[in-house]
Amino acid sequence: MLSRLFVVLIVAATLARPLCAQTGATFGDVIGLGGTPSDIVLDESRKRLYLVNANANRVDVWDYNAQALAGSIAVGSQPLAAAMSMDGALLYVTNNGSSSLSVIDLNSGFGSLLNTVSLPAKPEGVEVGFDGRVLICTDGTGTNNLTNTLLLYDATQTEGQQVIAVQFPPPPPTPTSLQQLTARPLTLFRGKLARTPDGRFIVGVSSVTNNTSTVSYVYEVASGVLLQTRIVVGQSTTLSMAPTGASFMAGFTLYDMASLNVLAQQNTANAPFPITGTFATATNVGGSVFSADGNTLYSAFNSVPTANPAPPPNSSTLLISDPRNLAIRLGIKLPESIVAKIVITADGSEAWGLSESGLIHLPLGRLSEYPILMPESTTVFLAQDPCSPGLAAGKLRISNAGGGKLTFNLPALPTALIAQQASGLAPSTITFTMDPGRTGVLRFAGTNLYTGNNGTALNVNLVSSDAINVPPTIRVYMNYRQSDQRGVVYPVPTVPNATPIGATGDAQGLEDIVLDEPRNRVYITNSGYNRIEVFDTVKQRFLDPIPVGQLPHQMAMGLDGTTLYVANAGGESIGIVDLDQGALVDRIQFPPIPRVGNGALAAGNTGVNSVGTMAMGLSGLQFVMVLPTNNTGTLWKVIGNQAIPRVGTSITGVAANGQQTPLVAPSQKMVASPDGTSIILLGGNGVAYSYDALSDSFTSSRTLATGGITGYYGALAVGPDSLYVAANALATNRALAPISVVTAPTRNIAAVAPIDDTIYARLTTPVRANLNALVTTATDDNRPTIELVNSHTGSVTSGAVMPEGPVVTEFGNTRQAVPPRTMVVDSNGTAYVLTLSGLSVVPLIKSGAVPRPLISTAARSIVNSADGSNVFKPGSFITINGSNLATAATADQIPAPTVLGGSCIVMSDVAIPLLQTSSGQMSGQIPAGIRSGAFVLRVRSLATAQQSDPVVITIQKP
Repeated sequence: MLSRLFVVLIVAATLARPLCAQTGATFGDVIGLGGTPSDIVLDESRKRLYLVNANANRVDVWDYNAQALAGSIAVGSQPLAAAMSMDGALLYVTNNGSSSLSVIDLNSGFGSLLNTVSLPAKPEGVEVGFDGRVLICTDGTGTNNLTNTLLLYDATQTEGQQVIAVQFPPPPPTPTSLQQLTARPLTLFRGKLARTPDGRFIVGVSSVTNNTSTVSYVYEVASGVLLQTRIVVGQSTTLSMAPTGASFMAGFTLYDMASLNVLAQQNTANAPFPITGTFATATNVGGSVFSADGNTLYSAFNSVPTANPAPPPNSSTLLISDPRNLAIRLGIKLPESIVAKIVITADGSEAWGLSESGLIHLPLGRLSEYPILMPESTTVFLAQDPCSPGLAAGKLRISNAGGGKLTFNLPALPTALIAQQASGLAPSTITFTMDPGRTGVLRFAGTNLYTGNNGTALNVNLVSSDAINVPPTIRVYMNYRQSDQRGVVYPVPTVPNATPIGATGDAQGLEDIVLDEPRNRVYITNSGYNRIEVFDTVKQRFLDPIPVGQLPHQMAMGLDGTTLYVANAGGESIGIVDLDQGALVDRIQFPPIPRVGNGALAAGNTGVNSVGTMAMGLSGLQFVMVLPTNNTGTLWKVIGNQAIPRVGTSITGVAANGQQTPLVAPSQKMVASPDGTSIILLGGNGVAYSYDALSDSFTSSRTLATGGITGYYGALAVGPDSLYVAANALATNRALAPISVVTAPTRNIAAVAPIDDTIYARLTTPVRANLNALVTTATDDNRPTIELVNSHTGSVTSGAVMPEGPVVTEFGNTRQAVPPRTMVVDSNGTAYVLTLSGLSVVPLIKSGAVPRPLISTAARSIVNSADGSNVFKPGSFITINGSNLATAATADQIPAPTVLGGSCIVMSDVAIPLLQTSSGQMSGQIPAGIRSGAFVLRVRSLATAQQSDPVVITIQKP
């Protein structure tokens, strides 16, 4: 008997699993040159590539139509970089060894040396503006290094005046209220330059002050001055420019051109398949390039950790990503590693990357001709519940998104899941089956826990020797529940590469939830997919998500009720979403504070100063900025559209020099009261701080947890008018003083949410040492529950038994850092909870009996929808009248769902497709393949865990 199979479609595809030497089919052609050029310049008008050969002191000319070397041009000693004038007439080459600039005439054959210009410092990167003047960055050495860090060559000037130094002002320092950190680069990189497509601006990354620091900067061609500079210690200098000129890549870091804020960093957490390790930070290996239309970023970066001796780099997976937030769409296997710059034709049909052997040619215009394995979905939700009481099974289609023959195989799976593929040749199908009674598999209701699994999704990775991509991970959830568990689960796709929730931070999964009752919406940050999930509480389904910045974590509703602020952990970024438009429209600007490390760590090319937590008060947005070096946090606020560090106080901590005392790591949490008058901040050491929005100041602090903190930690809620604060198991007033004697809970508390002036809800799980203890220990309910707590008296009543548990299961005395808000409750008493496989919608019952669905006892309680008769045949549409049947909903998808409005209609335990539901009426369709005869019909509500009395109907022969 088939039960519900929830399939959640995902637009993104995959990266690699793990990033290592590729096997099987690959994409692209290796062009052996005997070594890697130090730079590459594309000349589409002549169908050439100019390859800077540093070892041979020449520029090699590659004719990519003829697929052959056309010749070479001798230049100075140790050439490093080249740039072509915008009219295509001249090629400029920097010669680091001979401190000179070679000028090559490209209109003469395959090029001839026109001039050699002596320079006062050793040159590295070079670029040409729209006015024909040439900007050169140098190695930053010498006694007066800032003077000669940038040079400008202007051939129109008289001899002796053609090379001048560009004034290089010191980069902005760290604000005085913040801790001063020491800049210690891990590796020194050659300086590079890149211009905007219109040639009006040039960005660069160079080493300065005798190679003790790295600086990024923006140069305006027309004025000849630097508009912006910033210290970015350890930052890779391999650059690529967006076609709009609004952003650029430096290594795997995406920068905003105007502010030099970090927008995102290419991150393995954005890949929907497993990756071991992260991108290496101390090696300048890999490169990127934007497509001409600005809609795609192609990149490859080294995934081998730093070691001594250094292992060979591996960057042999071409990532196809969203250039706005670096969400990974596809990962393509390459025959060898790309180690530096990539260039691409204007139409995007061909690209070339500098590789270990020389070049890799990438025929991107023919990508769709190669086999690309793509499952219809990456999330499968198998449910065994009152609406599907038998086997939970369903089919998943496996397709070839490209061309050619594509074979694939299933990996070995644990006994808890059965999977059978129709064939090994795509297109095909895989049937996944969960058998609740399978021998040797013990399942625990509402937890996704079973023998050999601690409550996570089961990741299925298909294997193919034909596919040029690594297949996406199929994440299978097996939800086993009992008849009294209340609520409906709506699955949400998440990535498999999340950092585990624990002492060091939150996972890159579902991070925060915000209720928007005026619009009948619930917003959820889906960190791994860089987007906001939008749930319609009336239609009871997910709408199109809203793309935002990288790794979105916490949200805050604006005071106008129209603006949603989104903190992105992958960059220095707070996005501004217009909820009427349903789109990201702007972002908060951060000052260009130095990106530096402390001790042996370097932040410039590893981590990013990001917003760890935030909340909206009447005096504006308040947040904590987290340092990547040690996860400590500093207090900030937003004035207008600018982020400003707060001044330390005696409440939050201030050093003798006036700098803020950093908040203790890990995982600072912050939540505001519904009216915005107060905000509660919880530090990683159990100390809480109360913020008064009317005075714009922190007014009190108190230690709420002492000793070794164990269990779920970080759940916060503030009641209406700040009448109470719920912090894990404690209830205090806004001054953080206890307001009631709350009995020490015997269960883990994973989430809390305010309901009214007195009552708040908390999601609890049993305290157990391990999985086996769920069998041997019977002191309380093994299942996740929602309890209702009176903040004044401390009394606790039962609110609901959940359909499934939290995102992560807590065992023993470990510490699980959870986001501050993973549950909200609307004015009707319905809880929206982030749980393991997505969103659980659970009606809470404060008092009284739970209403049962009632089928009318009148003669025409169940009728044929077409003619109102009591004649039913296979395929007939049926209408049921009664009360408390379901909530109002209309099916708007094909095939029609079997659960709608929180309820189902079962005929002898087989759920039928539903078209429309309400409290007084439900309509559906009798399956066309049903046999004739008598059937027992019931209405079952998953939302309230109730069912109607049975009614017997007769199905006539067709």
